[in-house]
Amino acid sequence: MNENKPFSYHSTVLFVEDVERSKKFYTEVMGEEIELDLGKNVGFKNGLAIWEGEYGRNVIFGDPSGGDYSSKKMLEIYYETEDMAETYEILKSAGVEFVHEVVEQPWRQLTVRFLDPDGHMIEVGERMDVCIGRLAASGETPEMIAESTMMPAEIVNAILANRD
Repeated sequence: MNENKPFSYHSTVLFVEDVERSKKFYTEVMGEEIELDLGKNVGFKNGLAIWEGEYGRNVIFGDPSGGDYSSKKMLEIYYETEDMAETYEILKSAGVEFVHEVVEQPWRQLTVRFLDPDGHMIEVGERMDVCIGRLAASGETPEMIAESTMMPAEIVNAILANRD
């Protein structure tokens, strides 16, 4: 990582009404290849990702039926970091408007979301290999990590094998 930039662009996330319909559109019409399908969110090999909208709004804002975000189409620009503490301090010192401060998502990844000067939402999340390593260092078994992160066991095991 560049010492002046502890995070890097990863993907753009579209919040969609029907994941299966959108998955079919992006694979059959747009020719995208699925890299990882976790049900409520799908990552394509080109860096585009889709999230089930209500699920995404609930994860980010708590109650998906309330607030200004319930009826809006949403887009999120996603970055990844190896060092969430450093990233958070950089963002805090820059005076960004946080959507939420650092939180652990239901799949155990640490994330922070904030707005750019025009109100577009940006998320910085710890890379999943870093997340898996953090969980392993805390004493969790590969099986526990696979279950709590929703990552396939073979991916968790491969990540942990590469850390040794």
